[in-house]
Amino acid sequence: MRVSRWSTLGWAAMIVGCASAAATNVRAPLGARLTPGAKTGAPVPLRSDPTARVILSSAPGLPPASYAPSQAARGEKVYVETCGQCHQPAQFVGQNFVESWNDRRVYDFYALVRGTMPLDNPGGLKEQEYIDVVAYLLKANNAAPGLDSLRADTTALRAHKIAVRAP
Repeated sequence: MRVSRWSTLGWAAMIVGCASAAATNVRAPLGARLTPGAKTGAPVPLRSDPTARVILSSAPGLPPASYAPSQAARGEKVYVETCGQCHQPAQFVGQNFVESWNDRRVYDFYALVRGTMPLDNPGGLKEQEYIDVVAYLLKANNAAPGLDSLRADTTALRAHKIAVRAP
């Protein structure tokens, strides 16, 4: 009898390896924790935890993100019509935003906003609307505009940092 390369032990190790790799790559949204039944692997609703904090790695060596003024203007309109229903502008403009997001990757903020907002329909806006809102918040926090617009390109978003300062 010929023993295949993937013996029973090999398959078991591969399955365990994949499961543990998948488990380490799963990230809960900001301020969320899995409910107690999450150990089964089945989809489980998340509940908000206002004391939870996400630690993001700093990216000071990256170039600052660039946005077009027209893009920020479109983002302001989306913010007022959609985000402004729940969020006051002061939540995302000023010292708190600067302390939380300055020198972080643009992608981290974009992914958080896209994955959690609007609360009643996360991911429900168009990609360009999310990018425009990020551009507006960069502008509102004194980030320098540029010639290029932000794009919904994860590689480009990961390669640039948020460079803001309090007004």
